[in-house]
Amino acid sequence: MSPFMDSWVVTLGGLSILAFTSVLYIRYQNAVASINGFPGLRTVFNAFSVPGTLTRAIPGLSMPRMYKWEQKYKLYQKTGWDIYSGISVWPKATVSFSVADASAIKEIVQDKARFPKPAFAILALYGPNVVTASDNDEAKRHKKVAAPAFSERNNKLVWRETSRIIGEIFADWGDKEAVSINHIVDITLPLALHVISAAGFGRPISWQDEVRSGAQGAIPAGHLMSYQEAIETVCKGVFTRLLVPSWAMGFRTRWRKIAVAFHELGQYMSEMIESRRKEGDTIKTDEDGELYKSDLFSNLLAASDAEGVSGKGVLSEQELMGNIFIFLLAGHETTAHSLAFAMGLLACYPEEQQKLYEHINSVLPDGRSPRYEDIPLLTRSLAVFYEAMRLYPGVPAIGKTATCDTTLTINASIPSGADVTDGKHDQRKTVFVPKGTFIMLDVLGLHYNPRHWSNPDVFNPERFMKADWNRDAFMTFNAGSRACLGRRFSEIEAVTALTMILMRYKIELNGDLFQIIPGEAPRATRERLLKVTQGITLAPVRLPLVFRRRV
Repeated sequence: MSPFMDSWVVTLGGLSILAFTSVLYIRYQNAVASINGFPGLRTVFNAFSVPGTLTRAIPGLSMPRMYKWEQKYKLYQKTGWDIYSGISVWPKATVSFSVADASAIKEIVQDKARFPKPAFAILALYGPNVVTASDNDEAKRHKKVAAPAFSERNNKLVWRETSRIIGEIFADWGDKEAVSINHIVDITLPLALHVISAAGFGRPISWQDEVRSGAQGAIPAGHLMSYQEAIETVCKGVFTRLLVPSWAMGFRTRWRKIAVAFHELGQYMSEMIESRRKEGDTIKTDEDGELYKSDLFSNLLAASDAEGVSGKGVLSEQELMGNIFIFLLAGHETTAHSLAFAMGLLACYPEEQQKLYEHINSVLPDGRSPRYEDIPLLTRSLAVFYEAMRLYPGVPAIGKTATCDTTLTINASIPSGADVTDGKHDQRKTVFVPKGTFIMLDVLGLHYNPRHWSNPDVFNPERFMKADWNRDAFMTFNAGSRACLGRRFSEIEAVTALTMILMRYKIELNGDLFQIIPGEAPRATRERLLKVTQGITLAPVRLPLVFRRRV
């Protein structure tokens, strides 16, 4: 190439870069003007785009993967308000707001027309469901059918199955004085899986046969995997399945197994739908004379068929499968990780563990296992679970979209160490929100907001023992019409598990796998022990514990 051509290439390249930079700059200026220059975060790439995902470690190009966890309430203190903006300019200009104000969040979740939930088609792996439905009428149709599935009978089945599985875990541990666990999630994940398998699908799994021995169960004709292996592989591989395109799932052995498991579970669900419809009213009763098939799957199918008889919103087979999969995903991982955090916190704060033990003894003075009727009385077990979810919420943020130009009235943020009651931070500001803005209900920011929670960084289950705690500032189970249908399912499972374990064992730090520093403050120990990572939900990286038999 001649020097003349070389110079033209360089010139054209320079002009292209200048034009591209100019376009990005104009996009940025227009975006800033659209929100009247409200302060916040500025990046080149949208964090959810491919380049945004690849450049998360580079400041200014994209948002770090764990920035919500790392910042919690700090970014609000920097802007001075319980809201901050976000602007990115590639692949297109995007404007967002993150909100940690309980009153503003309540307004947003209650006004479904102005702030609808965006479509999450990525979670429709088996079919549309109550979570992926963005249209309000469609969401109502799914919820009308799904809500009755979470019946009192199903709640009782959750208690019964949790009690059974914890009993099998105790039998597996035997008379050992101490049981060392490398990572408590290795206990809580299969525990939650077994509960959702029995109370969700009506298919109990034995801890002894399936977890301890590693047996995967028989493979029926026409299948490549047993039901147990399929459901376990799906639960472990769902994040991979969400991120990896279908055409690429055959590239690695593990990915191929996950793809097969998803197909197999879908086939099992189709067979169960056909089988349950054939059973009809002939479903057998349990030892208490109650219908055993009070699992979510059977209830959901019955509710959908009832809608069909009335000529209303019957769910298709794909929608039935989509909903039961969402219940499996939400009911499995979130509860398992929250239970893990709760037990890790009790190990870090032995005085709080003692308070819980004494409370349990006051409710169950005869030392018997809790009955279903005892669950509402075990208020401190629930308070510990709530406080763990406040500090470590499964979903750090919830998305909404503004359908029109609108405004939000926001409280001033509370500076670090400030007195919330002195009235110096009672100012409120009206913030303009342009049409199309993505709004993040910042669960972490809300849960660490000093306006709503006294000393929010402190592990203090006592705050949930008071009748007047702020329900609007606790978003672990979402809120409004899109609140989690399985909230009671999760609570009963957690209260039963925590209560039964604390009755028999002390939960301690595992000194063989985690450095115990004599005299260290519980908060410092907690920060070293409870490192987190973000997958589908917030999860502990590694949480080694010891369960020491009570004398």
